[in-house]
Amino acid sequence: MLYGLAIVLIPLFLGYLFKLKNHRYLAIVNKVVNTCLYLILLVMGISLGQIDNILTELPQIGGTAFSLVAILLLSNIVGLVIYDKIQPMQREQVSQDQLPSRLHLLLDSATLIGATLFGGLVGYFTKGMVDFPLHSSTYILEIMIFGVGIQLRNSGIPLREVFFNKRGIYTSIVMVVSSLVGGVISAFLLDLSLAKGLTFASAFGWYSLSSVLVNDAWGPIYGSIAFFNDISREILCLFLVPLFMRQFPSTSVGIGGATSLDCMLPIIQKSGGIQIVPLAISFGFIVNLAAPLLLAIFIGLEG
Repeated sequence: MLYGLAIVLIPLFLGYLFKLKNHRYLAIVNKVVNTCLYLILLVMGISLGQIDNILTELPQIGGTAFSLVAILLLSNIVGLVIYDKIQPMQREQVSQDQLPSRLHLLLDSATLIGATLFGGLVGYFTKGMVDFPLHSSTYILEIMIFGVGIQLRNSGIPLREVFFNKRGIYTSIVMVVSSLVGGVISAFLLDLSLAKGLTFASAFGWYSLSSVLVNDAWGPIYGSIAFFNDISREILCLFLVPLFMRQFPSTSVGIGGATSLDCMLPIIQKSGGIQIVPLAISFGFIVNLAAPLLLAIFIGLEG
């Protein structure tokens, strides 16, 4: 458990120490983070492809991953809608005519999946000929998390705005608790251990983090389940965020999980207006801090 916390939180907080004023350096950091993401998925795919009898395992991976995302999203929606009903958010209605291109965002997600599948093919056809370094994706993850820390520090978000936005705090609490409830339900319905169910529920859509930590702990089959569970959330939220925004703004922000701070933020802003952005930023920041902590705790329980 302590090891899992260390490999994520130490580079995250070290990165947060760096305040960069030169936009060129920030652009380099962004490229490094993006490159690391693709390398992580490629390495995970290679590990998956080198498993014996992998073709017989694919139905289990797909079935478990998509069952997980359905249960977890439903649990989130129920909890967050109840919160929106009890504490409605007063705001102006905005036009939803100019949402970011969903096709472009779907293609981005397809590219990430493609990197994993390409790695799987490489691993499958090089099995027995090439041995890839064990846990190599962990080192790439540490570099990526260090870059994420720099991005958070230089995002222009004062910590005061993050931790003093009451609605952001309450939305993150409801989302985390409802996810853990969904994790317990998933463990029961999908015949998983309680620790595994809670682990899959704790990444909140942060697929690069969950896939590496789970892969290192339980192997590439479970790592792939974690990846497809979390990236499926992102794909579904492209359509669900605008759908819920008008009646249930906190639900709309909350179902995006960790992605509400980055790739879902343009969708959230366009469908909810600039007034919803402080909520999304506060919520996303807190959830991004909670995910590595909870993942390390629940993975440690299983080990």
